[in-house]
Order: sequence, then structure tokens, then C-alpha cells
Amino acid sequence: SYQISASRCFYLPNIALSGGTYDEFNASDIKRCCITCARDHCCLGYTYSKTRKRCYLKSAMSDSEINYEAISGLKANTHSGQGSFLKNVKIEGGATAEVRFRKPEECQQFCTAYGIYSWSPPSPEEEQEGGHCVCMTRIQSLQYSYGSRSAIFPPVVSIT
Repeated sequence: SYQISASRCFYLPNIALSGGTYDEFNASDIKRCCITCARDHCCLGYTYSKTRKRCYLKSAMSDSEINYEAISGLKANTHSGQGSFLKNVKIEGGATAEVRFRKPEECQQFCTAYGIYSWSPPSPEEEQEGGHCVCMTRIQSLQYSYGSRSAIFPPVVSIT
């Protein structure tokens, strides 16, 4: 259990993740959701109801909604437990930079200073070669989007 404390819990206040619930349990606070999710390989994230004091574990998500009595969280599964990688999920949250890249890896490198990136492949009707890369510093919503790649990762502090 000492490994769990080393990994971060990524909390998304006032956001409820829709769909994909595979388990639920009573919990006095959201920390229990984070610990349980970290130990379960099926778990991608969770939503905690503050009024019901209940955790809803998610193995997938369709989208998210604003809900002032909820807090959601994402599993720390990358960057040695300091980041969260999401496959087939698109994040929206006030883009601070947008650019086109062919590969999601290029997008992640470009967005290093921001802490969040979301890359989506070009839509079939687009003539463009590259996908859409968006860098963000906060999350407003998440949604299932086939082919998309997103991640929250520790911003790299440049040593000057």
C-alpha cells in the first residue's frame, strides 16, 4: 500500500463522469475512491457524491456533466504515478494553445508546460494530414471520442 501514497489523485471538482460504472460503495471522503481505483486494474476513474457519501468506480465514460455535489477523479497511471493517460477520451477546458500534429506523442511534447493535452485524429472529411492538438491548464469536460488521446501530467519545470 506504500506505492499508493506515492501516486497522485487527480480531482475534478464539480464534474460527474457519466456511464461506465462497474462498482460503488459508501465512503466518508473521496480519498477512499482514489485508493480503491489505484488498486483495481479495471478502474479508469471515479465520481464521488458529496451528499450520498458514495464512490462510483468507472471502467469507461461516455462524457461528463457539471454537478456541484460531485467530485470526480482520474487514475494516476503514467509518469510513475504522477500522471493520468486517457485513451479514446477527449478533454475540453479552455484551450491555451492549438496546433496540428500527426501523432499524439508530438502533441504531448508540445504541451509539456501546460500539464494537460488532448489530441484527436482528423475527421474523415478534413483534407488535413495532422490531428488536432490542444494544450490546457484546466479541465471543463471529458467525453468518449474514438481515436483521441489525452493526458494530465506534471508540467515540466524548466531549469534556467
